[in-house]
Amino acid sequence: MTTFRSGNGAAWLDLLSTREGRYREAVRHADRISAPDTLLAWLAANDLEPTSAVTPDDVELFGAVREALHRAAVSALHHEPASAEDIRILSGALGADRGVRIERAAAGLSLARPDTAREALGRLTRAAVEDLAGPRSEQLHACGDDTCAGIFFDPTGRRRWCTDQSCGNRLRVRAHRNRTRQSS
Repeated sequence: MTTFRSGNGAAWLDLLSTREGRYREAVRHADRISAPDTLLAWLAANDLEPTSAVTPDDVELFGAVREALHRAAVSALHHEPASAEDIRILSGALGADRGVRIERAAAGLSLARPDTAREALGRLTRAAVEDLAGPRSEQLHACGDDTCAGIFFDPTGRRRWCTDQSCGNRLRVRAHRNRTRQSS
């Protein structure tokens, strides 16, 4: 079973975490969504499982939109405009968003599952654009580990890492080793 990083404050930010090693030259880039079955697993884990099959074309499209979202988020972090190409890619993904549909559930209402992976991507893209273009963009932060490409929301302004379990531990171990080396 594939496990995915989560806890970045929004599903679209968790999608960005499915590509690891963006800033690590010595490490090969790892794409956790490289086939239809892994994309389906990620969508299911984020309550976006479509009613139809996921295809290799969907995987390719998710990868392209994920990278455009990452570049747009980095631009927002630096208070710079997104590139025209990224806006074109994101606008294309928004075209599949059919809006929120609800259905009856045992405990009231629930969101209807998207019909296709592209519709799920449209929902994610809409949420991302709303976050990046709205006041929530001020809560966007980059991971304090300069080898990590993680981006997350932090309304408190106190969080330093995208995840304490990996990046936080890695930086604390690195700091401990540096202190130990210096005191020897």
